Amino acid sequence: MLRNSRIAVLDLTHGGDVIARKLKNIAASVAGIDVYNTLTPDELEALETEGIRTSKAPLKARDFDILITPVHLDPNYPMLAEAKKNNIPIVSHHAAVGEILSGRQKDGIIIEITGTRAKTSTALLLAEMLSREKKVVSHTSRGVEDWSARRIIKQGLSITPASILPAMEAIDENGLKPDVIIFEVSLGGTGSADIGVITTIADDYKIANNTRLASDAKRRMILDANRGALLLLIMMPCDPSERAGGT
Repeated sequence: MLRNSRIAVLDLTHGGDVIARKLKNIAASVAGIDVYNTLTPDELEALETEGIRTSKAPLKARDFDILITPVHLDPNYPMLAEAKKNNIPIVSHHAAVGEILSGRQKDGIIIEITGTRAKTSTALLLAEMLSREKKVVSHTSRGVEDWSARRIIKQGLSITPASILPAMEAIDENGLKPDVIIFEVSLGGTGSADIGVITTIADDYKIANNTRLASDAKRRMILDANRGALLLLIMMPCDPSERAGGT
């Protein structure tokens, strides 16, 4: 879907710059819109030098075949509103990362973990357990970690879906061939996982300028899952005192 298309990537703050750089090799053209005006002139110039058009102001959605946007962006943002009005496809950052990964040779079992709470602890516990018999690499808020050597090979990445891409690069650069790769992902999954885990949707909150719930975005892990993927929902009590009777 993304190949040979004119693509606009919205929000360069939360990983859009990473997605734009990956797509420039497969799309007809790529533009990046700095929705939150957070990139420096040098960062924008670097993207321009790489052949990615940049803008701090909304562009005309009709000039593009596809818009790629984070799930938390206000649907009333001008480009999104125009795209919806004109039936221009809108793809999430999560789905775009999933499509980019689909062109990559399979490395092993991929597990993606999302949820309102306990994402990091679930990922680390699972990595600890699996590493006793398998080669495991995890990417969580504490870094990209090689569990065979008990070392962190890359730090400084967020858990936005786009961060999966540089995490994969770190795995390759270190010559690792893991049996299992575990990703902590904010607000859903990419659709590329063999196993998807939703830790909890308790303590839900509004996103996208209060137009939708975070739990709606997390449920996309179910709707966008690979055919044959295993999905797990972990029900956790909202309060520690409830644990005795919780499920």
